[in-house]
Amino acid sequence: MLYRVDRSAIATRTMSWVRRNSLALGFVAVLTAMYSTLAVRHQVDVRTGAYDLGIFDQAIRNYAALRPPIVVIKGPGFNLLGDHFHPILMLLGPIYALVPSVMTLLVAQAFLFALAAAPLVNWAKRSLGTPTAVVVGIVYGLSYGIASAVGFDFHEIAFAVPLLAFSLSALGQGRLGAASAWAIPLVLCKEDLGVTAVAGIGVLIAWRGARRLGIITAVVGVAATVLEITVLLPYFNTNGTYAYWGKVAGGPSLLQVAFSHLDEKLFTLLVTFALTGLIALFSPIVLIALPTLAWRFVTNDANYWGTQFHYSAVLMPIVVAAMIDGLIRLRRRDTRLLKWASRVALVASLGVTVALIPSHSFVQFFQAWLWQGNPHIGTINAELAKIPNGATVSASDDIVPQLTDRTTVTVFGLRPLDAARPQWILVDPHATRHYRVSPLQEQLDLLHAESDGYRVVMDRAGITLLRDIR
Repeated sequence: MLYRVDRSAIATRTMSWVRRNSLALGFVAVLTAMYSTLAVRHQVDVRTGAYDLGIFDQAIRNYAALRPPIVVIKGPGFNLLGDHFHPILMLLGPIYALVPSVMTLLVAQAFLFALAAAPLVNWAKRSLGTPTAVVVGIVYGLSYGIASAVGFDFHEIAFAVPLLAFSLSALGQGRLGAASAWAIPLVLCKEDLGVTAVAGIGVLIAWRGARRLGIITAVVGVAATVLEITVLLPYFNTNGTYAYWGKVAGGPSLLQVAFSHLDEKLFTLLVTFALTGLIALFSPIVLIALPTLAWRFVTNDANYWGTQFHYSAVLMPIVVAAMIDGLIRLRRRDTRLLKWASRVALVASLGVTVALIPSHSFVQFFQAWLWQGNPHIGTINAELAKIPNGATVSASDDIVPQLTDRTTVTVFGLRPLDAARPQWILVDPHATRHYRVSPLQEQLDLLHAESDGYRVVMDRAGITLLRDIR
């Protein structure tokens, strides 16, 4: 009888929790489905790439087999922990072992990005009401930073995004211990986050009154970054150094780089804060975004300056949390003008979010090519089927993620053919992705392979499969 009562009580509590969190859970479910659909369509249509989906698939495939994350795409014996420090990816190992497919990474990332909406929506609903919470969910869910990341393969920051959302939501609600607990694991997501996020969260925790906890959090963040960059990354790196020092300008050129290409950098700044109707600027939480923006703008790599790829994903939970906190602060000031201004800002936030859709990946949902499929998919699949499991392969950038979960594959043309001597070569001249290897170079290398002991097994529409017969 007691057992039945306990089961009933558990069911009652569960249903009560679901009702309280129904709006947040709804956003998580819808966004997971939406993000997964886009990412999976890209993979099915051969529109993903070795850089970076193939790289992470090789690493996590090794984690699933309890091996170091060796990524042959990056080079022979290359340990991915020597590129960026992201041991949190080990958590995907058991899931990948159960479902050994590159799709596992894409769906896991979709869920992690969607999960970040839950604490933000719950906080907004609790503090500002359901209509505002709905706006918050839409703004985060359709934000350019998340869209660009979903549309560009898989990355380790998939774990950082929900951790930031949970930490900053707890911080905004005065749950400072929880804010610290959610923040500290960020140091396991990427080496810069200890300084660019954890330290700042620690400062805000101290400013909110928990001085000792805040100082500890900040020190842990800074110490972790220093340890990772100066000791751990060089230890795992093939060259014994931190690979990204060269991307940061040094000496007098630092200011030159920082103030160059201002149009692109200012646009990134503008859309990041305009996404919140500028309400984020009324909250100290927005300060957490500044270190990430700063390091991106002082690098000499143009990919970091704009709104594409995955670099802005970590900014989205920060500015949305700042928007919620800013709204709360404005509405506490009991003036009709400020309340009216906050409503206008919410409408503007929605407007900017929708207006930006044509500039990022979510516009693809309205484009026919996403649903019609790759016109060469039949040929590609027929040629892929001829490659046996466990083979060594060198392939075009877009073909690599089709093979990482069952072969040892590298990017064709990145290294001399004889350096690896793969058993198979598969080249797709229609590829939408080309990293470091131009289509012309790829064709020249293909001709070289044919004269160096490789025989054409299949060639349709220029998509060529070769096998080593030496």
